[in-house]
Amino acid sequence: MSAAGRSAPDEGGATQQPPGIVSAIAEVAGSAAVEAAWARTEAAAMAMADPADNRPPVALVTGHWGDGHEEVVATTRLFAGALARHARVQVLHLVPDDPGRPAARPVEADSIFPVHHLPVAGARPLLAGVVHAALGEAGARRPPAAARPLLRRLAGRSPGLEEALADTAPGHVVLVGHRLPLDPASLGRRSAPGAPRVVALPCTASTAHLADGPLAALLERADAIAYLHPGERHALQALGHDRLVPLDLALPLNRRAVVHPLFGVSFFAPYVLLLRSFPPGGARFRRSLTHELAIRRLGRSAAEVDGDRWRVSDAEGTLPLPVTPTRVNLWRLMAHAELTIDLRPAGPLGREALESMLLGTPVVVPEGSAAMAHVEAAGGGLWYRDLRELVDAAQALLDPALRARMGAQGATYAAAHHSGMDDFVERVGALVLGP
Repeated sequence: MSAAGRSAPDEGGATQQPPGIVSAIAEVAGSAAVEAAWARTEAAAMAMADPADNRPPVALVTGHWGDGHEEVVATTRLFAGALARHARVQVLHLVPDDPGRPAARPVEADSIFPVHHLPVAGARPLLAGVVHAALGEAGARRPPAAARPLLRRLAGRSPGLEEALADTAPGHVVLVGHRLPLDPASLGRRSAPGAPRVVALPCTASTAHLADGPLAALLERADAIAYLHPGERHALQALGHDRLVPLDLALPLNRRAVVHPLFGVSFFAPYVLLLRSFPPGGARFRRSLTHELAIRRLGRSAAEVDGDRWRVSDAEGTLPLPVTPTRVNLWRLMAHAELTIDLRPAGPLGREALESMLLGTPVVVPEGSAAMAHVEAAGGGLWYRDLRELVDAAQALLDPALRARMGAQGATYAAAHHSGMDDFVERVGALVLGP
């Protein structure tokens, strides 16, 4: 059963009904048929544990799974897909325990992955963020000992997680994310006989999160820590961590699909691309650089991607782009733009900045973001702290010589680190399964 065939929370916390076979049955047959459909789903998930499959078992523990818009969800699925070439991956999905939300089934099949949904009780991520911010303002790089019990309580608890790990009996465990209510003692001592090999992907460069008591203990236990970008590596090194491995996530990109621009955009060339929200439903700021200001200050047309609303404008008018808001269409806009300007809240990977650089289009990105860490390492663009710096950086990149040089540098970096799917699949296998 695909990911589209199950309930998933939307950003407001409400539960969307599954659009596939289960919801169709529910509409015509009532709850008994729904129960039967879920039973078949669970049976399919359990059938995946084929005793003839001699690939080693791996448990992937994460709160980031499903159809969410967050960048870390897509990163987790790309990683899991590569790992599945080498191992039988079972996903232990940590789900906030919400009394107002229908309970998820304990096990379901999501494509090739059996997914075990495990409730997390008592998690208070917003309050934990306030505590981290307060400690940061006080100058604490690591949480003081007095704050650690509080942080552990705010991380919540998942009573079924350790039992699920014991039931799956994995020789290898992957921990994805920085909110994992797991006692490191349940994983045994690192390198002890019989203890599983543990690989951590914290997916954050925040020192406050990395030094958080629960996560810090898991990172100490890990046999290897994979980082997504140079900024995350620097943050881990500053906290004294070694055993660091670059993940260098390979991004699938179809170059043949971007040869021709989107219909109608050619009439507005040259243009800059403004990313306000992508993918549809993803995070966005209410206010940022307007297309009117971009056109006036940069002397170019502006193509805008704002969720499922796409348009291109110049000083005389606006053309809505009636296209499906897919990643391929985004690549087509990127490939024919003079530069890409990222106006969104920062994610843990900076995927769209990497894709723009892969296509040879330099980028302007927020300072302190994962995208900036890539861009700085690549020499593939510039970054900004505020609106004034954003406009200045974009104006500088419109210089043909600078744009050409940074476009070429970005393409070289992105191709070296974030393409080559076959090599990525092999590296993921070696990372998780060990030498």
